[in-house]
Amino acid sequence: MRDKFMYKKLLIVSVGALSLMACSSTPAPQDTQAATKCEVLTSKPGGWQKVSITPQVTEAATTAVASIDGSHSLKEIQSATEQVVAGMNYKINFTTEDDTAYVAVVYRNLKSEYKVVSLMSKEDVADCK
Repeated sequence: MRDKFMYKKLLIVSVGALSLMACSSTPAPQDTQAATKCEVLTSKPGGWQKVSITPQVTEAATTAVASIDGSHSLKEIQSATEQVVAGMNYKINFTTEDDTAYVAVVYRNLKSEYKVVSLMSKEDVADCK
């Protein structure tokens, strides 16, 4: 009986030690500039959902186009995903009138105000993968 009790104690202590070791391990070093640049484009499991092109997605894309230097207009939205937060995040793939492709992340708060979080050309996004 005493051996059984000791075995259970040893098992519990071992599992606890392994859990603590896993939590305290340090991640492998990364290129911090690339990580920061690409961070906002990385999907989190279960976070982003593919959506159809709604008026809200179109408004988010229009807001992103307006933030580009110069005078540009939205040509086409290829795809969009959204993430529910305290408001909504939209990740939108679109082109402008000069056929330049972009990926933008636009936040819409609870008052339906839009703010561009990230705007990158498709070439820059390709570096993130």
